[in-house]
Order: sequence, then C-alpha cells, then structure tokens
Amino acid sequence: MEQSVFGLCFALDLSSAPPSLSLSNSSLTVTYQGLSHPSTPPDNKVRRPTVTSDPRFLLPLPQVCADVVIARGQYYWEVDVCNSSMYRIGVISSDGHGGWWLERQGMSFYAVYDGSLEPVCTVPPQIKTLGVFLNIGGGTLSFHNPLTQEHLVTLPTSFSPAGVLPALGLGHGRLRLRCGLPPPPHVFLSRDSAYRRPCGAGVGRWCRKIPFQSVKKVIQKFEELAVSDSDSGLVSSYGLSCSTLASLSDLRIPGLFPSGEAGQETGAE
Repeated sequence: MEQSVFGLCFALDLSSAPPSLSLSNSSLTVTYQGLSHPSTPPDNKVRRPTVTSDPRFLLPLPQVCADVVIARGQYYWEVDVCNSSMYRIGVISSDGHGGWWLERQGMSFYAVYDGSLEPVCTVPPQIKTLGVFLNIGGGTLSFHNPLTQEHLVTLPTSFSPAGVLPALGLGHGRLRLRCGLPPPPHVFLSRDSAYRRPCGAGVGRWCRKIPFQSVKKVIQKFEELAVSDSDSGLVSSYGLSCSTLASLSDLRIPGLFPSGEAGQETGAE
C-alpha cells in the first residue's frame, strides 16, 4: 500500500531488449537503432496477438520489459515520447503470453488487449507524454494525458495472479520512462478527453464548432469566485481549482469542458 501511494521505482531490463533497441545508462530511456527491420520478430518471448488480417496491424514492434513484476496494488508511471510515431506502451503478463497496450501507428492509436484491437480516437497526435495507471485488483489499465489531466482510454481485463511487467515497444525514435510517481488525483476523476478526430479541411487539428463567447462574463465570474473563495477562507490551490472549474461549467467556455460539440486545443509541442 505504501508503494501504491508513493510510487514504484523500476527500470527497463537490458536482458529483455532485442538488438534493435538500445537502453541508456540509467535504463530509463529506450532508443530504436534500426538494426533489424520492425517486420522481423525480435528475440522476445512476447509476440503480438494476431487480431486482424490487415497487414498494417501485423508488424511486430521490438519491445523491452521492466525489471519488476507487479502482482497487486495500484501504480502510475509516465512515458515521454521523443520523435516517434510508431510505439506501444503498456504491460505484459509475467509468462510472456499476453499484453495490454496503447499502440500508435502513424496518426492512429489503437487499444490492444485480450486478443482484440480497437481504434482510439481520444489521443491527440501531438501528445508528448502518456500517463499509465495500473489497477491490478480492479482489472484495468488506463491511459491519461498528464498535460490536460484527461482520461484517454481504459483497457478492462483480468490480470493473471502471477502479475504483469511494464513494457515498451518501439519502431523508431525514443521513449523515456518516468516512474516513482504517486497516482495523481485526476486518474480517479476520469475527466474525458476533449480531443476529437481530425475532420474536413482541418487535418491534424481539433474541431471547435462553438461560437465565440464574450470574455466579459468570464472575467466577472472569476472576480466573483475570487471574492467568495477569499471570504470563505479557501486557501488550498486544489480546492480553488476544483470550485472554479465547477462554477465555470455553466458558461460553456471553449476548451474547459468536453461536450458533444466542443473540443480542447492543446499545444503541439
């Protein structure tokens, strides 16, 4: 339970890395060296399940697993994506026969789990960091956008009692692991991603089909909140942000709250 609260420190296992993947001295960064073509299966025990006849989905990615087996508890870590559009992030079973992934291929993202593959349309293509929350007892692996504190996708499953290992797959570029992090509050709130699939002429952009709102009302609302929060003695920044966002929901401000028509725009870098 202490590890669940304060975070779990681990590194990538050099012995599990194929020749096409290179690890940093800290064993926290993996780089694709291109020594073998991604279509050639790496010398790993774990193989990607055959989930479709589409050849785009049959290319196995070289992968490396962590040096820790997680059998119970709740843990969170993050992965920085460095110049890569072909990777997968997730966990593998300790026996090497199963895997649960969020996978990227070009501009598309997919959830791969329990022998199935499903497209995921809530991940911005420009995302640079992915948060991973593993709940062994609850049987879920969820992915989050740490920058916007939004939930992207959750993979439901039943993990083996023997546990799982965090793992990374890479087709080019670099991935950097950041562990030892406590689960942030937003992973329990499940605020939905406001990103919408690119459409029309705005390829690679977010849809924002809502009219411009007067900023005067927004400023007045912030002033009212500042006075009321000051009078009530609220000094916690977390409490202030929560009460502020809740009070602004009725203004329908673009980018603050996802809806059927609104999307949130995030910086590309």
